[in-house]
Amino acid sequence: MRIKEYTTLFRELASRHVDIRHTDKECRFMRATLSADGLGRHLDLKELYDSLRTKLKSGYFLVLQSYEIDFEDNVSDNLKKIFHGAIIVLGKAKTGDYDGQEEVLDRTEEIGEDIMGAVLHRWQTDFTPPIKVISARDITSEKVGPVGDNFFGTRFNFSFSEAANGALKHKPSKFLN
Repeated sequence: MRIKEYTTLFRELASRHVDIRHTDKECRFMRATLSADGLGRHLDLKELYDSLRTKLKSGYFLVLQSYEIDFEDNVSDNLKKIFHGAIIVLGKAKTGDYDGQEEVLDRTEEIGEDIMGAVLHRWQTDFTPPIKVISARDITSEKVGPVGDNFFGTRFNFSFSEAANGALKHKPSKFLN
């Protein structure tokens, strides 16, 4: 899997979910890029914060965090790529309305479970190589907020794997003599 395929999957799910309904005109899907530098991890939230300020008025939306990859080696014959990704489902609550915040938190948890359920179903039934392996125990969630102008939600962290034998195979044709 590459980042474009990953992004396309979650954008499509955000477009099709009845409570999100992302479109080009109603932006309800954003990306956040996690990167490492010499001092530690950095989360690029520019697209998210720009959208919070200018595009999002009400309703729920999905933020997709880029993935990180670990490689596993089972005596060099079964190499694996382990992906670690995350989504955040957010909705807005009125400032000081704690009951409203709880309603938003409950709703974002349910929407996130819908999204992750769709991911589980797709990857557990699609046997097109490279096969993605994920189970419910590979998913955790936590509450987030307030973010920006009183947005609250639920973050889902997940991991999945696929074979890496082809990815890490030595390819002499890729190198000059």
